[in-house]
Amino acid sequence: MEMSTAPRSPDRRRLMLVVLLSILAVAIIVGAVVVGRDTGIVGGDPPAWATAIGGVLQLAGLTLAIATLVWLVRSGRFRADRESPLRRLHPSDTRSLQQQVRRGAPQDDADLGLLRAAARTMINQSWYPLMLVGFVISSFGQVLLKFTPLFAGLFAVLATLAVGAVAFSFRDARRATAFLCAHPEPAEQDPPH
Repeated sequence: MEMSTAPRSPDRRRLMLVVLLSILAVAIIVGAVVVGRDTGIVGGDPPAWATAIGGVLQLAGLTLAIATLVWLVRSGRFRADRESPLRRLHPSDTRSLQQQVRRGAPQDDADLGLLRAAARTMINQSWYPLMLVGFVISSFGQVLLKFTPLFAGLFAVLATLAVGAVAFSFRDARRATAFLCAHPEPAEQDPPH
């Protein structure tokens, strides 16, 4: 029986990454519960320094999340994504456009206008994970305030998601910027006088 040597599809690789990150998050939660139970540090009163830093981190994280949301709305990025022509497409068509932008190789019959819209959307959405980073910082502050396995586990899950989201979104933004540079908007011609 021959084994298939075909490369894995991007969707399958993404699914494998999500599964591995989920297993890692569960392992961190279980480890936090076991270590906390065995050492007795979990569930006790945190030291004064942890309480002070935890409160500051909670406020800083929430401030970052809210400030990012306000900035996205005021800068027009949120509205641009809502009014994008991609919203009228089926999700599989949008994913196909995003894959073409990531590869930097549009298909022969591709609509360059939609591909540019997909690239602009990918650039705008690269800032969305900053809200998640704010929640991670706030969650770490909660861990310092409470010293419980629940908050340690929540922090581990949010931190894992944030690292993945930030890495993938900034990588996509770089590729989308390169795509827009390689396929610029056609210059509008001035009407004859």
